[in-house]
Amino acid sequence: MSRQFPVYLRAFLACIVILVLCIPALAYSGDATGWYEQGNTFLAAENLTGATAAYDRAIAIEPEYFEAWDAKADALNRNGQFSDAKDASDRALAINPDYVQGWINRGQILYNIGYFYEDQKQDLTTANEYYNQQVLAFEKAITLDPGNADAWFNKAYALAGLKRYDEAIAAFDKVKEINPGYPKLAQNRQIAEQLRDRATPVYITYAPVLGIAVFLIGIIVWFVFLREKEE
Repeated sequence: MSRQFPVYLRAFLACIVILVLCIPALAYSGDATGWYEQGNTFLAAENLTGATAAYDRAIAIEPEYFEAWDAKADALNRNGQFSDAKDASDRALAINPDYVQGWINRGQILYNIGYFYEDQKQDLTTANEYYNQQVLAFEKAITLDPGNADAWFNKAYALAGLKRYDEAIAAFDKVKEINPGYPKLAQNRQIAEQLRDRATPVYITYAPVLGIAVFLIGIIVWFVFLREKEE
């Protein structure tokens, strides 16, 4: 006969489980989470300076508030403060290296730094280093959460920017598999296809047709040659 716990003990254990599951939500003080939410409100309203200040208030209260560090990185990135954004991202991921959204935001920051080197400094070598790091950041997010459509979409977009079109198209297809209604998915996939086709030499694109044509011409020449020889 199996032993059963008393009802009150089972209720107590259930409460313990619920508390354990809620620890992340209760990890920060009310004041810190209040400033964090205020920062999110400012961010949604595109008040980037106000958002950064609010996140700083949250971090001052809870220095290990990695979500606030990451949100600050996002606000700084949107405000064009790419170096400071990367520093804030470094801090967020140092606290929690498994934070998926943190890796996605980091990839976007790395893209902007790369574009700065390409567009402003005319340094394509350094730019490509950041672009490749960007892809790695999105891949890290995917490793942590393989079903994250945002991570796959950002990776696809990054690969297209690096002219790795076939890989980009495959990544866009993965987004469609996860979330068929993902915004602007079809348009971006189509653009990747168009860019790939433009970058592909004509002789490669039409190689099968040309091969058949050469084969048929060869047969015709061979028959003509035989006929002339018989005559």
